[in-house]
This record gives sequence, structure tokens and C-alpha cells, in this order.
Amino acid sequence: MLFARKFNGENLVSDEASHQNSNRSNPANPSMPTEIIVEILSRLPVKSLLKFRCVSKSWLALISSSEFIKSHLSLSANNKIHLRNIEESNLDYLMKNLDISFLFEGSVNGLICLVNRAKNIYLWNPTIRKYKKLPDHKIEPKPLSRSIYGFGYDKIHDDYKVVLYNFDEVAMYSLKNDSWRRIDCPRNEGRLMNTGKFVNGKLYWATTNDLDLRVWSITSFDLTDEKWRKVERPCGNDVLVLGVLESNLSIMIRSNATTNIEVWVIKEYENKESWMKMFTINYTLDRVEYFIAQSFYLTKRGEFLIMFRPYNIIYDSNDNSIGCLDLRTFDFGLLTDFYIQSLVFPFSQN
Repeated sequence: MLFARKFNGENLVSDEASHQNSNRSNPANPSMPTEIIVEILSRLPVKSLLKFRCVSKSWLALISSSEFIKSHLSLSANNKIHLRNIEESNLDYLMKNLDISFLFEGSVNGLICLVNRAKNIYLWNPTIRKYKKLPDHKIEPKPLSRSIYGFGYDKIHDDYKVVLYNFDEVAMYSLKNDSWRRIDCPRNEGRLMNTGKFVNGKLYWATTNDLDLRVWSITSFDLTDEKWRKVERPCGNDVLVLGVLESNLSIMIRSNATTNIEVWVIKEYENKESWMKMFTINYTLDRVEYFIAQSFYLTKRGEFLIMFRPYNIIYDSNDNSIGCLDLRTFDFGLLTDFYIQSLVFPFSQN
């Protein structure tokens, strides 16, 4: 399921269905072992499980338990996720401008991190219709600077964390502790750019020291040991965009010297030599600025979708063909991310 990075929506939550009548009998088959019931339920979609909470008190307790939620999430996360096939069309799609109320700042295990115009931060699970407004981080915005966010999951401490970067100040929110605290700033790594990409317990940002945005590098932050590190890029220092392809950190590089776009993927993050080039696209961009802060994805058929303003490129590596989807009406880049339906609560269950 895809979520647009910028979308409209004020009502993040609706009333949950009332609890079942306490006198309702348990219709579960008493001859069926509990292990079998758990195995069956853990493979069902979230919307079905929300209904089954009303079957009995025991099923409500089971489906709401942290152990079951983790088991269900594990099965959901292991399903391969692709974009739907994009059917060929000669039509240009003109889309209506929307009044955007929230910025999408990441999605992990069914939780979405949102920031509104007032800079309030929310964690939201749209599937179970629950959200939480985070406490004030007390970091004042800097002139001519904007806040950069990252959202991820610390598996070691079983904790969801939000990182807020504002030039020379960095704070991290812990859902388990429901509090913010200051952490060290990245040193000599340049300015973090755009929303962090979460991969295997770490957040990754494209960074630049150059005001002209011509010298780029990659910086990571480990949510467990809270250490900033520089990730060696495969080559050069040209403009790059971070992404995640098949659960691996990926980069898209726009050469300053050519019109080529290169796509690389890495699997051994401490080894620069493990960067592997997936393909090169020869495409002329009207303006270099259009390439900044964009995203890219693979479709189920292996097509490569590059999303940037005002066009979206569809590249097929099988025959090196390039298509274009026109979304001219938007004043902002249409950025998307994957979302996994889950039962994870946006607040601590401790």
C-alpha cells in the first residue's frame, strides 16, 4: 500500500467500535488448540482482526497482546511489497491542488510519522485508527533553516524513535519513554537533507557541505548505539537521492557532467566495495533542481519509477525504454512511501 508524503487530512482518528457484551459466549471451538487459533489469526488482515476482537474477551486479549502484534507484524513484513503494475497510457493526468495539512516523515511497521504546519508531530496507525501527539521537543526553529526528521524502530530496545535535526541541535523521541532528549550532532558531515530513510535499525540521510548542492555524501544514525557515521558512497560527489529497494539502502545519482542517472544498491554497509550498480538511465533533465528531494521505486514487473517535479519517469531496464507520467498541476513533488498494515499501537503498552 502506498502513502503520499504530502496529503490532506485533519481527522486522524475516529471512535473505536464499542467493546463486546461481556455476557457474550465464546464461539471459539473448544476442541481447537490455542496454538492453531493463534496461527490462523496471525495470518489474517488487520481489518478482519479488528472485527474478531469482538468475538470474546479471550480473543480481544489475544489480538491486543504485544506478543501477538509482533508475530502478526513479522508475517506481514515478510510479504514482498511492490508497486502495482503501471499500465501504458498516452493520457496526461491533471490532478487537483490540495490543501495540505500534514507532511509525511516516514512509515515503520504500520506507524506513520506526521508533522503539521504548526510543527506538531504525530504517530498514527491509520489501520486501527489510533494516533498520538508527541510532547513538545523544545527546539526553536532557526532562521533560514528547516527541521529534518527521521523515524525508525530500535529492535534491541523494542522502541520506536523520532529524530529531529535542526542545524546545530538534534533531539530524539522515545515512544517507550514518551519523552525527548538531546543527542550529539553529526560532526563535519554537512547538513542533513530531507527525510531520513530507515533500513535495518539505522536512519540514513543525504548530506551536503556545499551551498550550491553539488557535493553530496551519506550520513547514518544508529538508533541503538546512537552513533553518527559516514557511509562511503560508490563514486564521485554528485547529487544523490536515497531510497530503499528490496529492504536495502539504494542511491540514485545525477551526474553533474552528464545527463546520466545511475542507480546503486548496497548490502554490506561497512564495505564500500559492496555497492552494486543496478543500471544507468540516459535522460536529459530540464533543470538540475528538479532532481533534488525525489524518490524512486521498483514495480512488480521490474520497471523503475522515478518521481520528481513535474514529471515521473518510468524506466524499463529490459529494453531500456523510458515513459513519462505528467502530473503538472501539483506545486510540490509527489513523494510516496510504502505502508504495511499492522496492529502496532502509536503509544507505549508498558
